[in-house]
Amino acid sequence: MRIGTWNLDHARARKHDPERLRILREADADVWVLTETNDRLAPDGYTPIHSAPRPFAAEGGRWVTIWTRLPLKSQVQVADPNRCVAAMIDANGRDLLVFGVVVPWHADVGEPPLDPRPRPWQEQYRVIPALGREWRQLQRGSPNASLCIAGDLNLSLGGPQYYGTAHGRSLLQEAMEVASLQCATRFERVPTGALQHPAIDHVLAPADVSTKVVCAWEGRTPSGLKLSDHSGLVVEVGSLPCCPA
Repeated sequence: MRIGTWNLDHARARKHDPERLRILREADADVWVLTETNDRLAPDGYTPIHSAPRPFAAEGGRWVTIWTRLPLKSQVQVADPNRCVAAMIDANGRDLLVFGVVVPWHADVGEPPLDPRPRPWQEQYRVIPALGREWRQLQRGSPNASLCIAGDLNLSLGGPQYYGTAHGRSLLQEAMEVASLQCATRFERVPTGALQHPAIDHVLAPADVSTKVVCAWEGRTPSGLKLSDHSGLVVEVGSLPCCPA
């Protein structure tokens, strides 16, 4: 099973959509978690599960959409339906709970803007522990499902510290440990030379399954065409535990 994620930078420049869709098609993920996306970027043969429409964004703008070509069982309720979305998917007879998210960035002030205005990174420090508690709650509510998190986590993990803070990484590591998750897209797990900078978009998978990054690409094509300000990745996830009958 292959899970991919890509932040599309609000899908600016509609004329570049065919190239974005070509990359999605060739990367060949079974499940996509697209962030800062737009409904018009709809890969053929997939079913969407959308977060709420973004206020004041272009028509069709979303923080997160999950696209699955595996059977969709249900959409799962989340605490923040604007920046998160979750779905229960049938992964070859095993329940897979996919949680897509955009974690706050350096200068994030919340949506709608918080008062007083958060200091740099403060909103990320508030949200990550809350996400960790939600992930654990989802696991308790669906004990037979395997949980996978994907999206824009706005932190580099491993290798040169490209984006984020030590405290933010510590909070995320704690949230992963409580939910028994591993980061499949740490710097050292991405094929050497595939990305210019460590990824800040990630896939978190169950700690007890094998994972492998099978492809990664920059947001700018080799010819210089800018499709996004983020890189994208696809992870191959090994066999999930069987659900009890």
